[in-house]
Amino acid sequence: MKVRYLRVKQWFLVTLMGVLGLSSCRSHKETIVSDGMPKEPPMQRDEILLMYGTPSMDFRLRGEVKDEQGRPVQDIRVNMLEYNMEVEGTTLQGNPDRVKEWLEESAVITDEKGRFVLDRHDFPRDRVRLMVRDVDGAANGDLQDKVVDVEVRAADVDTTGANGWYRGTFNKRIYISLDRKK
Repeated sequence: MKVRYLRVKQWFLVTLMGVLGLSSCRSHKETIVSDGMPKEPPMQRDEILLMYGTPSMDFRLRGEVKDEQGRPVQDIRVNMLEYNMEVEGTTLQGNPDRVKEWLEESAVITDEKGRFVLDRHDFPRDRVRLMVRDVDGAANGDLQDKVVDVEVRAADVDTTGANGWYRGTFNKRIYISLDRKK
C-alpha cells in the first residue's frame, strides 16, 4: 500500500513539474500587422519573462606547465575542478572511488612542450580551480602537485552568442610552474 501511495505521489509531482516547466509566464498572443504577418506584441513594463534552467558557461583554458628552471614538463595531468569540489591542500575531498574516477576521466595531459588545452561546459563562477598533478613518477622528475586558482574576469569572457542562461565563453592562457619534491 505504501509503495502504491509513493508511486501516485511521484506521478503527481512529475506531472506538476512538467506542466510548470512547459508553461510560460509571458503572454504569447499574436498580433497581425498590415502585411498580414504575425508579430509578437512589445513587452509591457509589468510583464516579466521567467525561464527555467541552469546558468552555464564554456571554459577554454590553454596553458603551459614548466618546472622551476623553465623547462616544459610532459605528462602532467591537469583537471578543472567542478563547481562544488572541495580541496584540502592538494587532496580532493569526497568519496574516494568517485574522486579517482573523476580525476581520470576529466583530465588533460600535457604534451612534449608542456602544453595543454582544457575545454569544459560548466556552471559560471568567479574563479576556476585547476588541480595539476605529476602522475608519471620519476620519468620527468618528481614534481609537487599544485592547485591553481584562475580568476574569471569579464574581459576574458566572450559574450558572442550569450543569451538566456548561457553566459558565453571564458578564454584564458595560463602558465604554471611546478617545483621539484624535496
